[in-house]
Amino acid sequence: MPAPPPPPPNLTQTRSCDKVDINGSDNFPPWAKITLTSTEAEIEKLIASYELKDAEVTYFCHVEPILQDGPQCGLVALAMASQEYTNPVSVSQLLAEARVRGFTQHGEVYSVDFMATLAAEYLPGHRPVMLVDLQSCPDSLTHALAHNGMILIPYDADFNDAPCLKRGHKAHWALLVGLISSRHGYHVLARHGKSRHLACWPLRDLLESNGNLEEEGTARHAGGYVIPKGGVGGQRGLRGRALALHPYD
Repeated sequence: MPAPPPPPPNLTQTRSCDKVDINGSDNFPPWAKITLTSTEAEIEKLIASYELKDAEVTYFCHVEPILQDGPQCGLVALAMASQEYTNPVSVSQLLAEARVRGFTQHGEVYSVDFMATLAAEYLPGHRPVMLVDLQSCPDSLTHALAHNGMILIPYDADFNDAPCLKRGHKAHWALLVGLISSRHGYHVLARHGKSRHLACWPLRDLLESNGNLEEEGTARHAGGYVIPKGGVGGQRGLRGRALALHPYD
């Protein structure tokens, strides 16, 4: 198997640490509230289900859902992000490229670095920025969303696909496409490959799930998965990390 190439030269990394209260606060950033259209009624239903009566949608990017076939959640999330382009990349294209580079065998992607390399090649209109130490610096994530970025983030998916704590045994990828602020804290809007429906999760739950990614599950695909040097919880793995996709001005 060929050795993975290093991250692209223009890949940057950030761990901004201005204080952000993810548990709720009366002092919200002065972002303009987005007026939802009838096509985004699903968001209003999600807000109602969480009883976020004072919620403000500070960012939302509409992408169509793509369902995964096998362990392709990361590639599916990246393909959904590419819908902002006239000719979006297909999951099959990403799978072929990831195999050539030695990033995957069956579609799995257990490294944020691997995902950054693919994003830099197939999303030329976006600047990939590595987000690290997310549990200590959650503002790097909210800042990216508030400035029109999308975020590829790994987490453990429960039976209902919501964030849970399984030490990485249920590792899954989501594409964050929206941010909601309220007195109950921040919630994120997400697309992922296991549902046609938009998801809404408390940011605190997602960050806790992301921070618990330690190892791959025991029920692995026949033939094994490609695990980066240092493991799932290592410096090239998944734990505490995500990838922001910032559109170039």
